[in-house]
Amino acid sequence: MTAETSAEAASIAAPAASRWRVYTARVLIVLTAILAALSLLAGYVRYQALDTPTVEDAAAKMITNDAIRSEIAGTMVDQLYANVDVAATLRQDLPVDQRRLAAPLAGAFRGLAETSADRLLERPRVQAAWINSVGTAHEELLKLLDDRGTAIRTTNGVVVLDLKPLVIQLGDRIAIVGNLAQKLPPDAGAIQIMQADQLRQAQRLTHLLDILGRFLWLVTLAVAAIAVWVAPGRRRKTLRSLAIGVIVAGLLVLIVRRAAGSYIVDHLVAAGTTRDAVSAAWDILTSLLVDGGRTLVGVGVVLLIGTWLAGETRSGRASRREIAPLLARWEIAFGAVIGFMILLVWWGPTVQTHRWQFVVVFTALLALGVWALRKLALREYPDARNQPATAPFTRAWHALRGEHAAQAP
Repeated sequence: MTAETSAEAASIAAPAASRWRVYTARVLIVLTAILAALSLLAGYVRYQALDTPTVEDAAAKMITNDAIRSEIAGTMVDQLYANVDVAATLRQDLPVDQRRLAAPLAGAFRGLAETSADRLLERPRVQAAWINSVGTAHEELLKLLDDRGTAIRTTNGVVVLDLKPLVIQLGDRIAIVGNLAQKLPPDAGAIQIMQADQLRQAQRLTHLLDILGRFLWLVTLAVAAIAVWVAPGRRRKTLRSLAIGVIVAGLLVLIVRRAAGSYIVDHLVAAGTTRDAVSAAWDILTSLLVDGGRTLVGVGVVLLIGTWLAGETRSGRASRREIAPLLARWEIAFGAVIGFMILLVWWGPTVQTHRWQFVVVFTALLALGVWALRKLALREYPDARNQPATAPFTRAWHALRGEHAAQAP
């Protein structure tokens, strides 16, 4: 009776343990999708805000955009007229009987200055100077946020970016004011970056984003691995659910990014050139986020295809049978992985495919998936080892010609 009682207790405990594993796996799948979206956002903020080459690339795209360049040109002219009394300067240079024309001429010169500023910013050397200025300012800002220096000057309680050199070039180009460099005050061309009293908060946020951007994706992978491990009898279903969750997370990021951009442009910005500039700037500054969302969708699709090939559906089994002769040869199976990754890196559809961390991890996971698929196919179709590697292509050719070809057992 003791043995029977133990067996009965074990049979009752097994379904309970199985249910516990299923529920745990489901919770972890949802958590993986959430962490995938959060790690994408953290990585985006880290690179977009804390990586100087990324900032310089965004600055290059902005200065070559017509709407944004027009706004920058307008800002330069505003800085020129705000710091120099152009009308007074013209009044001194005009004959006595024509000095009443100083104010109208100053207004007319303003339109000329805006046109000249726009054309000035079209020059490659000036654009390079703009990109270099933004990159230098960003490096100094990182030093300040990292407590490694105070190279960005603080004026009147704000941290600023100095556009004074570009304003001087504009003044020299239109020659409204002579010796402009000597007449401009020290804070001319200052663009506010942040309030100085917000610096400590920004420093804390910088460290947090740096840590999350570097390591949160590893936590996401760990949670996904635990979800697969905790339900040994449902691993294919778990992988399929993970694939769907990753795809949903990527699509959700893309949808939220588009909705936020539409709200900002349509509700928070006045109509006109400024709206066009803000829309273009939003597209440029969130391009990394778009790449991240597309990468998540792509990874999910690859994982979904893998679970389909390893699944029990009729089409999955038939496909697995067809490619079994190829999977039987390890050099072809894993050579396909390497070839696929080389083509992916060469194509570079998203910025993530150019980052070595993503390439290494994705290659390893893809190789692991091919290893599991190869093991399954050879267990189901052991005679595939004896078939030529060209067998799948031969059968496909006969099928295209409408001929009957012998099928593998």
